[in-house]
Amino acid sequence: MNAPLAWVGTVGEGLWFSADLETWRREPAVPADARIYSLAAGGALFAGGRGAVHRRSGGRWMALPLPDPGLEAWALAVDPREPDRIWAGCRPLALLASENGGERWTALPLELPPDTPSPHTPRVTAILADGDRLCCGVEVGGILRSEDGGKHWTADNEGLPSLDIHALVPTPGGALLAATPRGIARRDGRWSAARLDAPWRYCRALVALPGGEGFLCGLGDGPPGTRGAVVVSEDEGRTWRSALFPGTAGSSVWALAVAADGAQVLAAAIRGELFVSDDQGRAWRRLPGTFTEVRAVLVE
Repeated sequence: MNAPLAWVGTVGEGLWFSADLETWRREPAVPADARIYSLAAGGALFAGGRGAVHRRSGGRWMALPLPDPGLEAWALAVDPREPDRIWAGCRPLALLASENGGERWTALPLELPPDTPSPHTPRVTAILADGDRLCCGVEVGGILRSEDGGKHWTADNEGLPSLDIHALVPTPGGALLAATPRGIARRDGRWSAARLDAPWRYCRALVALPGGEGFLCGLGDGPPGTRGAVVVSEDEGRTWRSALFPGTAGSSVWALAVAADGAQVLAAAIRGELFVSDDQGRAWRRLPGTFTEVRAVLVE
């Protein structure tokens, strides 16, 4: 089986890639000490860092400065119908929009609901975009929705087990899944807790598998944690069971990515271990080598 091109975003060691999932090379066009928090693809490849979003288009990389060099792009989204239209969700809390692939940014008026607790600096950790319909997950702030391209927002938090949102993914049936430190929430008319058959409940990553009802969640025993694994759902996120993992990761599984053809899935624990599945996340094997800190992965 030919391995796809895989990317790993690290914090402080730049951006890495591999064509065989065995040998990894640092991307020389991205600073070697870059802090990469997010990856997204759609027409181009985008890597969200501190002070800039790095874009690869036509084989060339360009650093696209954010309006404030202190902003960190923790979430990226590309409009599936207009690939030059992208959003960057940041720490400290900010949501930026661009109509030209990140060359110019406009700040949208995203604010936390009144009386939201602030245990740490809030950040946008997930963005779902479909034209002018936006949905953002905030750590810590819950879920905010806009129907007018981000001009106005409403909170969608009633029934959530936690306002600490780590990831969002829609289902084909119209439900929405949210990863939280207290498990997985599912919204189908209203929020409720999904049944999670796993030893830990700190959920960090969510991805949909091609072709229907399958979903994966990366989780562990805390941030960064000392143990981690992947759970799988085959009923649109209503129930979850443990995947066949090679023991446990040494920290929480922080990032997941599915190849475009669905043939392989890549998982990363935050402390640098990588795992791959060749059967859509049911069974996994550990890859050689580790990184210091991984926040994002992507498979083309």
